[in-house]
Amino acid sequence: MGPNIEVAKDNLLIIDGKIEAFGDEAKKEALKKSIPISKSGDKLIAPMLVDSHSYLENPLTGLNDNLENLKLRAKKSGFGAIAFLPNSNIWRDKPEKIPFQENNHADLNFYFWGSFSLKDEGINLSPQDELLKSGSIGLSTSNFFDSRIILKGLSLDAVKSYPIIFSLTKKNSVQKGIVNIDLKSLQSGFYVIDNNNNELTEVKNILEIKKIFPSKNIIIKNISDSNSLKEIEKQKIPILTTISWWNLIADTNNLELDDLGWKVDPPLGSKENREFLIKGLEKDLIHAIAVNSIALNDEDTFVPINDRSLGISSFELVLPLLWEEFVNKRSWQISKLWKYLSFSPSNLLGITQEKLFIGSKRWLIFDPDIKWINNQINLGYDSPSNFPKKNELIKGKVIHVGLDF
Repeated sequence: MGPNIEVAKDNLLIIDGKIEAFGDEAKKEALKKSIPISKSGDKLIAPMLVDSHSYLENPLTGLNDNLENLKLRAKKSGFGAIAFLPNSNIWRDKPEKIPFQENNHADLNFYFWGSFSLKDEGINLSPQDELLKSGSIGLSTSNFFDSRIILKGLSLDAVKSYPIIFSLTKKNSVQKGIVNIDLKSLQSGFYVIDNNNNELTEVKNILEIKKIFPSKNIIIKNISDSNSLKEIEKQKIPILTTISWWNLIADTNNLELDDLGWKVDPPLGSKENREFLIKGLEKDLIHAIAVNSIALNDEDTFVPINDRSLGISSFELVLPLLWEEFVNKRSWQISKLWKYLSFSPSNLLGITQEKLFIGSKRWLIFDPDIKWINNQINLGYDSPSNFPKKNELIKGKVIHVGLDF
């Protein structure tokens, strides 16, 4: 039904996509209207999912992905809200660069992060007050080693309680390595990252900033290194963090060599590192699971892996693969998975939490038993094509949502 409520088996009546009644009242109303009862089996009806950060290069005319195409894919996958980072061919650092979106209770809602500094260069502050008044969900930065501009920006009244998300990957960073070094990645012949201390250094820096501004809503984006979590746990500084969903699913020991999911940001690590990240999630050192989508087309994905652009884009796989990993393999309560995929991301963005209620169209039905082949023909679109586990058999799928199409 919503946050802090365990899953219940009960009756539910939906007419034309809208929840009409629960429990015995649903049965009565169905009988009155001569609507036959359908058995749910193991299917789950639940609130929509929320993505706290993904990328969209060109929202209006993008060929790899755009608002119209992404809305269709994400809705079908059970998402009710997505927040896009400012990374773009026209860096979203001024109010006129934030696409206008009128949110609708019966549709997927888009939000946009604004840039903390102009072009994210960390030299001059963006017009933060205007950005936030124009509808930006919060501010984003990946340049914070010269802390003067960060301290100046956080000292201004404009920021108030808005979230500030700190990226652990520099916008213009160039590195040949695509995965963190271990025996398997070396044997695979990939360019490897032989020193992952950069993330730890950045996390320490962000924690120092949080010490100076304890009341500011600071978020660390895309935690991927176990050492970073150890540092957060050791310092005991209350700070919000997110993790890319793929870093909870994949590691250097469990992927086929031709999988498109090898080259991602943040990079994949060892099986032991992934297990530590999952323990960090269970201990609430990580607060939200993000899709972190980056779209590429066929032409981009045909480039040899060491030279290919990084990133995956697959809203369709997020719930099925996380369900398999956490509910099936680790016996998580379903409500716990929804905490990290819906309720906590809503809190992080400062938006209303998703829930089921009379009159709502914001629901999804997930069938954990259905099996399907993951390819573009089955999914029904040409681009993006950089989704992992291509042509593999996937178990579990969102089969219905109440949102308008």
